[in-house]
Amino acid sequence: MAGFLQRLLTRSGILPILRSQWRADQTSAVDKLERRLDKRLPSLIEHIDRVEALAQRLQSLEGSIAGAVERIANLDRDVRLLRTTLALDTAARRKAPHGPGVFDADRVGAHVAGAIASAAIETDPSVHAVINDLIPADTYTAVLDGIPPRIFFPPRDQAKQNLRLAQMDVAPDWTLRTLDFIENVLIPTMMVPALLHRFEPHIRAFYVREYGPGRGPAFAALPHEATSGRLMLRRPGYHLDPHLDPKRVVFTCLLYFARPGDSEAFGTSFYRMNGAPKIDRTTTFYPESQGIPCELVKTVPFTPNSAVAFLNWGGAHGADIPRSAPGDTERYSYQFYVSPQPDALAALAGETVSALAE
Repeated sequence: MAGFLQRLLTRSGILPILRSQWRADQTSAVDKLERRLDKRLPSLIEHIDRVEALAQRLQSLEGSIAGAVERIANLDRDVRLLRTTLALDTAARRKAPHGPGVFDADRVGAHVAGAIASAAIETDPSVHAVINDLIPADTYTAVLDGIPPRIFFPPRDQAKQNLRLAQMDVAPDWTLRTLDFIENVLIPTMMVPALLHRFEPHIRAFYVREYGPGRGPAFAALPHEATSGRLMLRRPGYHLDPHLDPKRVVFTCLLYFARPGDSEAFGTSFYRMNGAPKIDRTTTFYPESQGIPCELVKTVPFTPNSAVAFLNWGGAHGADIPRSAPGDTERYSYQFYVSPQPDALAALAGETVSALAE
């Protein structure tokens, strides 16, 4: 039927007319649509521009809100720091003060020298000494009172936090006095000279192995100093793979600030390296990342008023506080390196100071 109707319309001349009219109607409709679009186009462009401007304002507002949230968080922390500082200062004034000799340099220095001199030197897996009864008992109690609570540590990583005296804008008076004593008296004037003397044969042997019998003694005779000191707080979830410290470090020392009731677990672990790394260690070196297996030899317990010092070669060291440890586990300690003074080392080695930086 459709074919018959088409042939009939074609023979009568009507179909071409209908097709022509349809095309005309389509053209007219398209023209009308285009004219309508042409009229609406400026309005549409204006709407698009408004949407883009609104999106930019929202993006800027989001940035402002994020910045405001961060500023509010920082302000809240500052307020809590001030409140804690005032509370601790008030509590310190109300309790019996520490004796005037707790930080006396002569008395404490003599005690520290005796403790380091009597510490046994062990050589497996590397040269190290565990120093017990490091400072007088009343000095240790005073130091514990000066160790700041968690709020004073940077909050970025709850498992690993470090603090230096120079970073503290707000802190209890006794905390400032304690850290000043640790960083400017105990370590540089008491511990470093005594440890250098105690380790002297091993340090000389290292420099001879490193630079030969001709130059080694000259390197061993360089003035050495404490560097990179930091008060550390470690909590569950902290892990440090076996490693060697940067090459310029001659030895590392950790002071343990265990509090009454603290477990002796989670101290410093020493590892035997099953291989001899031939690597220019300008930064921390992790033997296992280079295919050198490490075997746990011992873990120095986290005991009150003790320290462990170890030479930076021969064996690796690490630490671990698993997430399964009690949630309130806190390990306060102070770590520092002992290295040759940069200017003296650079002059003798014929290198720039920046090339020798830790």
